[in-house]
Amino acid sequence: MSILASSGLEAIINPHDAAPSREWVLGHLADPEVRGVCLTHSQPSDKVDDEFLKACNENLKVVSTFSVGYDHIDIEGAKRRGIKIGHTPGVLSDAVADITVMLVLMTLRRVEEGISLVKSGGWSKLPWAPFILCGPSISHPSLVLSFLGFGRISQHVLSRLLAFTSKIHPPQVQYVSSHARPNQMEIDQQFSDRFGVKVKRVERDQLASESDILIVLCDLNPSTKDYVNSEFLGKMKRTAVLVNAARGPIVNSDDLAHALSTGQIFGAGLDVITGEPDISSDHPLVKAQNCVIIPHMGSADVDTRKAMAELCVRNAIAGAKGDPMPAMVQ
Repeated sequence: MSILASSGLEAIINPHDAAPSREWVLGHLADPEVRGVCLTHSQPSDKVDDEFLKACNENLKVVSTFSVGYDHIDIEGAKRRGIKIGHTPGVLSDAVADITVMLVLMTLRRVEEGISLVKSGGWSKLPWAPFILCGPSISHPSLVLSFLGFGRISQHVLSRLLAFTSKIHPPQVQYVSSHARPNQMEIDQQFSDRFGVKVKRVERDQLASESDILIVLCDLNPSTKDYVNSEFLGKMKRTAVLVNAARGPIVNSDDLAHALSTGQIFGAGLDVITGEPDISSDHPLVKAQNCVIIPHMGSADVDTRKAMAELCVRNAIAGAKGDPMPAMVQ
């Protein structure tokens, strides 16, 4: 609160230890004294849609979201109303990279199955055999490590995962990005030099068919929704694993559940899932033994959340005063 106190602005804070109601949010937006608003991205009350924008008083200048992603915000609608959008890139890259690597290792090593076995009391009943509970190796000599989206977080993930891979036979790294650049070969060479392994941009079909580990870390937009669907999954190796630490709707949940149940791919690790947080214990992905699901914990370490909160508030203060914002969505 010291940042706010020194800004000369007053804060209206939700009085309940719970998500604010949509009515509470919309009601305060209409107040002509309100110049900025801070939101998360995980609650229905935080959706910046036409209803939200119509409720905004004419003095409101900024919406600052406590997240990197802004798929819950109608960016063009906000621009038309002269409202700037702030977000929190950069400060959570390490935290999300850490949990992504954790999901990769947990999925490969069948940790979900192992934990369930111990908690159910089935460990003592498990007959010993050399390959029980074994999964694919991350140090396989011909490993292909792939990324859907190769921005800051993906690069942090790659630097971490390389520590687990074979030094004698380093993995091949490939990624899909939204479009090829005229100097694409030069860009890929720079990545290769930086990480000490071959890195290249590929097209969608090649990403699907060649990946041993596929990590989803792109933003959610109309072109990426359901990007990983039955067609895509049908081209993947039966030994491949998929990890999604971006947004749930990028991976079609029904298609993924079918691919896991039929052995089309080996396993999946999910920090995000379509429909979250309203996911029941009967959800086919929750019930799948070869799927690790955690409740959107990517940035959930104390230092990261503090840094996100500070950046979110600084964006709101700057926007409300008409000053340059530390991190504005362009």
